[in-house]
Amino acid sequence: MSSPQMPPSSLPLAACPGRLAASPRMLVAFLCALLALLGTASWAAVTALDYRDTLDRAEKDAREAAILFDSHARGVLDASVGLLEQVAGRMDGRGLASWGQRTLPEAMAVERNGRVTLLSADGTALYGPTVAFAEPETSDGLSLLVRPLSPEEERRILPAFGHVAGQPAILLARRIHTAAGVFDGAVLVAVPLAALEPVLKPFDASARSVGLYRPDGVRLAGAGAPSLGPLPRLEAGTIRVDAKWMVNGKPSLLGLKRMAGLPILSAVTIPRTSVLDPWYVRMERGLIVVVAGVAALAGLSLLGAASLQREALARQALTEANAQLEQANVQLEQRVEERTAALSALNVKLSRALEEKERANQAKGRFLSAANHDLRQPFQALRLFHHILMERLANTRDHAIAEKMGEALDAGEKLLHALLEVATLDAGVVRPQLADVPVSAVFEDLLAEFRGMAAEKGLVLRAMPTRMVIRTDRTLLTRMLGDLVRNAIRFTDEGRVTIGCRHQGSRQGRWLRVEVWDTGTGIPPEQLDNIFEDFVQLGNPERDRRQGLGLGLAKVRRKAALLGHAVEVRSLQGHGSVFAVSVPVVGTERVSTAAPVQDADPVVAGDRLILVVEDDPIQRDAVRLLLESWDYRVVVADEGETALALIGGTNPQSGSPKAGSMADTPVPDLIVSDFRLPGRLTGVQMVAKVGERLGRPVPGLILTGDTAPERIREAVATGCRLLHKPVSPEELRGVIASILSERGLSERGQSERNRPADSGEPAMENESAA
Repeated sequence: MSSPQMPPSSLPLAACPGRLAASPRMLVAFLCALLALLGTASWAAVTALDYRDTLDRAEKDAREAAILFDSHARGVLDASVGLLEQVAGRMDGRGLASWGQRTLPEAMAVERNGRVTLLSADGTALYGPTVAFAEPETSDGLSLLVRPLSPEEERRILPAFGHVAGQPAILLARRIHTAAGVFDGAVLVAVPLAALEPVLKPFDASARSVGLYRPDGVRLAGAGAPSLGPLPRLEAGTIRVDAKWMVNGKPSLLGLKRMAGLPILSAVTIPRTSVLDPWYVRMERGLIVVVAGVAALAGLSLLGAASLQREALARQALTEANAQLEQANVQLEQRVEERTAALSALNVKLSRALEEKERANQAKGRFLSAANHDLRQPFQALRLFHHILMERLANTRDHAIAEKMGEALDAGEKLLHALLEVATLDAGVVRPQLADVPVSAVFEDLLAEFRGMAAEKGLVLRAMPTRMVIRTDRTLLTRMLGDLVRNAIRFTDEGRVTIGCRHQGSRQGRWLRVEVWDTGTGIPPEQLDNIFEDFVQLGNPERDRRQGLGLGLAKVRRKAALLGHAVEVRSLQGHGSVFAVSVPVVGTERVSTAAPVQDADPVVAGDRLILVVEDDPIQRDAVRLLLESWDYRVVVADEGETALALIGGTNPQSGSPKAGSMADTPVPDLIVSDFRLPGRLTGVQMVAKVGERLGRPVPGLILTGDTAPERIREAVATGCRLLHKPVSPEELRGVIASILSERGLSERGQSERNRPADSGEPAMENESAA
């Protein structure tokens, strides 16, 4: 069928569009070619983006793996680095001859670790196990120790690989100089590679290779390449990822992190082939699809051209096209079904993963609960025995050693509290108890806790008055603000620390900014994002424990996330800093009239009997000796049934009534008990049973290492006081005196209520007065 001829006046001005319009076959071919070009360009763009995204994910994986490996490896090396710094820091400037003048704590630390070696200037081992350096150029140890170094590297730790007592180890060395600055030898501390196995093992199953390297690229530990070549120079704590690093002649992704305080780099290498293999597979499949699409378009163009030539073939082509379309629909339905099945399988895997995560969180919660209890127990016994020892020592020298023991015990308790609190927050076992809390009550708690600390530094600590009531967990918020106030006092040399609040409106509701202002040194702008990280301390590169652990702001960040509160910081160097916590406002508190408080009678220790229930014999003896040193009468029991047997009633073995009358039964004025006891009764339940047996309540003091919120609620619900181990003897003594004083006041009020009315005083007035 021929095309109708158009009049000459209607031809378009452009020749090429005219030819396309006049020739349907050329128009179809042009459209098909354009679609093929667009499809190919789209595939090429998607493939290029996929290539970049694949490399970006690999670089991110290398960076995160380097950070994770560095943090764990640093934890393994910390003890050895601390021992080396302690020993070398004392000897440097005094020579190797000062080794014999080491202090008792240092000697005990060396004896306990047993990995310290002293080398003379000629490489001779003067003390400790024999050390063999693994590298040929340092086989005698002298090349490592006497090679020229820059002044800032002269007193840094030098790492090397070698063997100690036949076992492979990382050797950490420090040069020792005499008072005249002459090189006198070196102190080495060996870290066995076996200690790093738990850190390296999680990375074995992946394509990544991890290891510890010196700046010159020599491997110290791990499964990575023996040498990476000279590595980039990095500052302490910085991270770098190189996507084209050559490892054993093959291009690889290299993630590096420089350890803080050590010339050691944590390296993660990933071969580029393992990264790009999945991309190549996707590219080949996409290319097949593009070729098939182009071929399909070419076929359609031929069919269209043929259909324009013959009307009969057009109907046949249409039928074939319909058949192909139906086939495409069937294939599409099959693909939808396959994708649906794959998505269902993925959902099942996701559900299982979530269940596994929940089980892991529960297991982690049980572990932290047990660790909380079991780690606090020995610290509590050490604290009580140390207090008794301090009271009994008369020799000045022995007393000084005991004071050093107390300082070490304080440091251990602080580290234990901080690490357990961080681990508990990360495990998700802490559940905030939200309530309406007056801000003034939180400020009063902070002033009571930190007024003495501020006065010792000559600072003014004040809180601005307020009547606002907020919605939060009082305990968690008080601890958050306490960490902020403690940091403000620590980094402020003069001036004041102020606690206040201000309103902040938003579309989501009314908020209150609780702020802590100080006039301290301030924070550099580039460090404002880093101060909330774990173990980050500004101005304390030597990690002096007296300046804290670097966990205060990290705990603030975790608690704020748990409560849904926002934390902000502003600082101006040389002028001070402002930390703010935004909390929701619920109203203002009402002004209440304070009730009169009746003074309690003084407690006479010798008149009071205390029942101590503790299954740990060391803890039990420590508490008993401490209470007897305070002139209290003490009876002890190792579990709840034994305590009930002491009070009278039934025999714990047979359940039959005990012989004797209640007159022969000791009646305790106070029960001091652990929460977890052998048998069927907890400490709280045992206190309630004793009160039932005596016919009147007996005050209880629960000493426990279990910090779970349900323990606190259970103790408070039964009227018992709760103290978490380890508790200081002074705090224990004050709480016991307070409880006994309150009991004396209660007994006096009860006796007044039971006293008959005098002839000159109406009975109703006596009842009212009572």
